[in-house]
Amino acid sequence: MLTTLPLLLACDQSGEKVNLLVTVGSELEDCDGPASMKCLVVNGELFYDTIEGFDYEEGYYYRLRIERESLYPNEAPPSGESRYRYRLIEVMSKEQPPQ
Repeated sequence: MLTTLPLLLACDQSGEKVNLLVTVGSELEDCDGPASMKCLVVNGELFYDTIEGFDYEEGYYYRLRIERESLYPNEAPPSGESRYRYRLIEVMSKEQPPQ
């Protein structure tokens, strides 16, 4: 059984990149955006961004190690843009939910 994991934080010297350990749910959820869209569920919450290098397959729970990079460390992002970029470091596990 997959449980929610705490975030593991490790900043680089500039403080602009953080490594995170996250869980991804087995189904996409409806979410509000500029248009009707489907979002990943990361650590139990809707995730509006993408994770570069991650090929999501519905029907599986994932544990991932990802890097979050701040694109606007000292200012607000332009309207409609994300503050962060996410990049896959490692797929730690991929499991089907119990039947």
